Amino acid sequence: MVNLDVTAGNRAMWPNKTPPLTVFMDREIGLVVPPTVFGDWRFLPFRAGVFETVFFDPPHSKFGLKSVHMNPKGWSVPRVVEGRKIGGSWWGSLETGWFGVFFKAQREFARVGRRLCFKWNTTSHGLDKVLTVFEAWREVYRKRHRSKMKRGAPDTWWVTFVK
Repeated sequence: MVNLDVTAGNRAMWPNKTPPLTVFMDREIGLVVPPTVFGDWRFLPFRAGVFETVFFDPPHSKFGLKSVHMNPKGWSVPRVVEGRKIGGSWWGSLETGWFGVFFKAQREFARVGRRLCFKWNTTSHGLDKVLTVFEAWREVYRKRHRSKMKRGAPDTWWVTFVK
């Protein structure tokens, strides 16, 4: 079956940028590696039950910056438009709006896919706080990855859910 990456960005988590049987979706225009489908992960333009796995690596930042992108060295940096940094986030503030947006998104993921692979970095919120949103799913696997780059760096988690 086919897989869906709903937050494809520049496919940073994919060693092979064009894996077979994977649809890449993003709403950002001007990416180095453009998505297969332009769209918003809260309103998926697919029929029910089409995908085996949905990959969700939502945009987030300790500072709540809008449109964070990767610089050539791989670090997240704020996007600069017309000489100034852009603040906020297109999907809501991490402090106030993220819960409703993630709740809507996870219901869409459950509609189109059988399995959900969720990637989360604890820079802004702890994992357990964020997982309260995924009520349509049963957690089956959780793996923590610690950065070897810096002591005290936030953890990155991969959580797999099934319906």
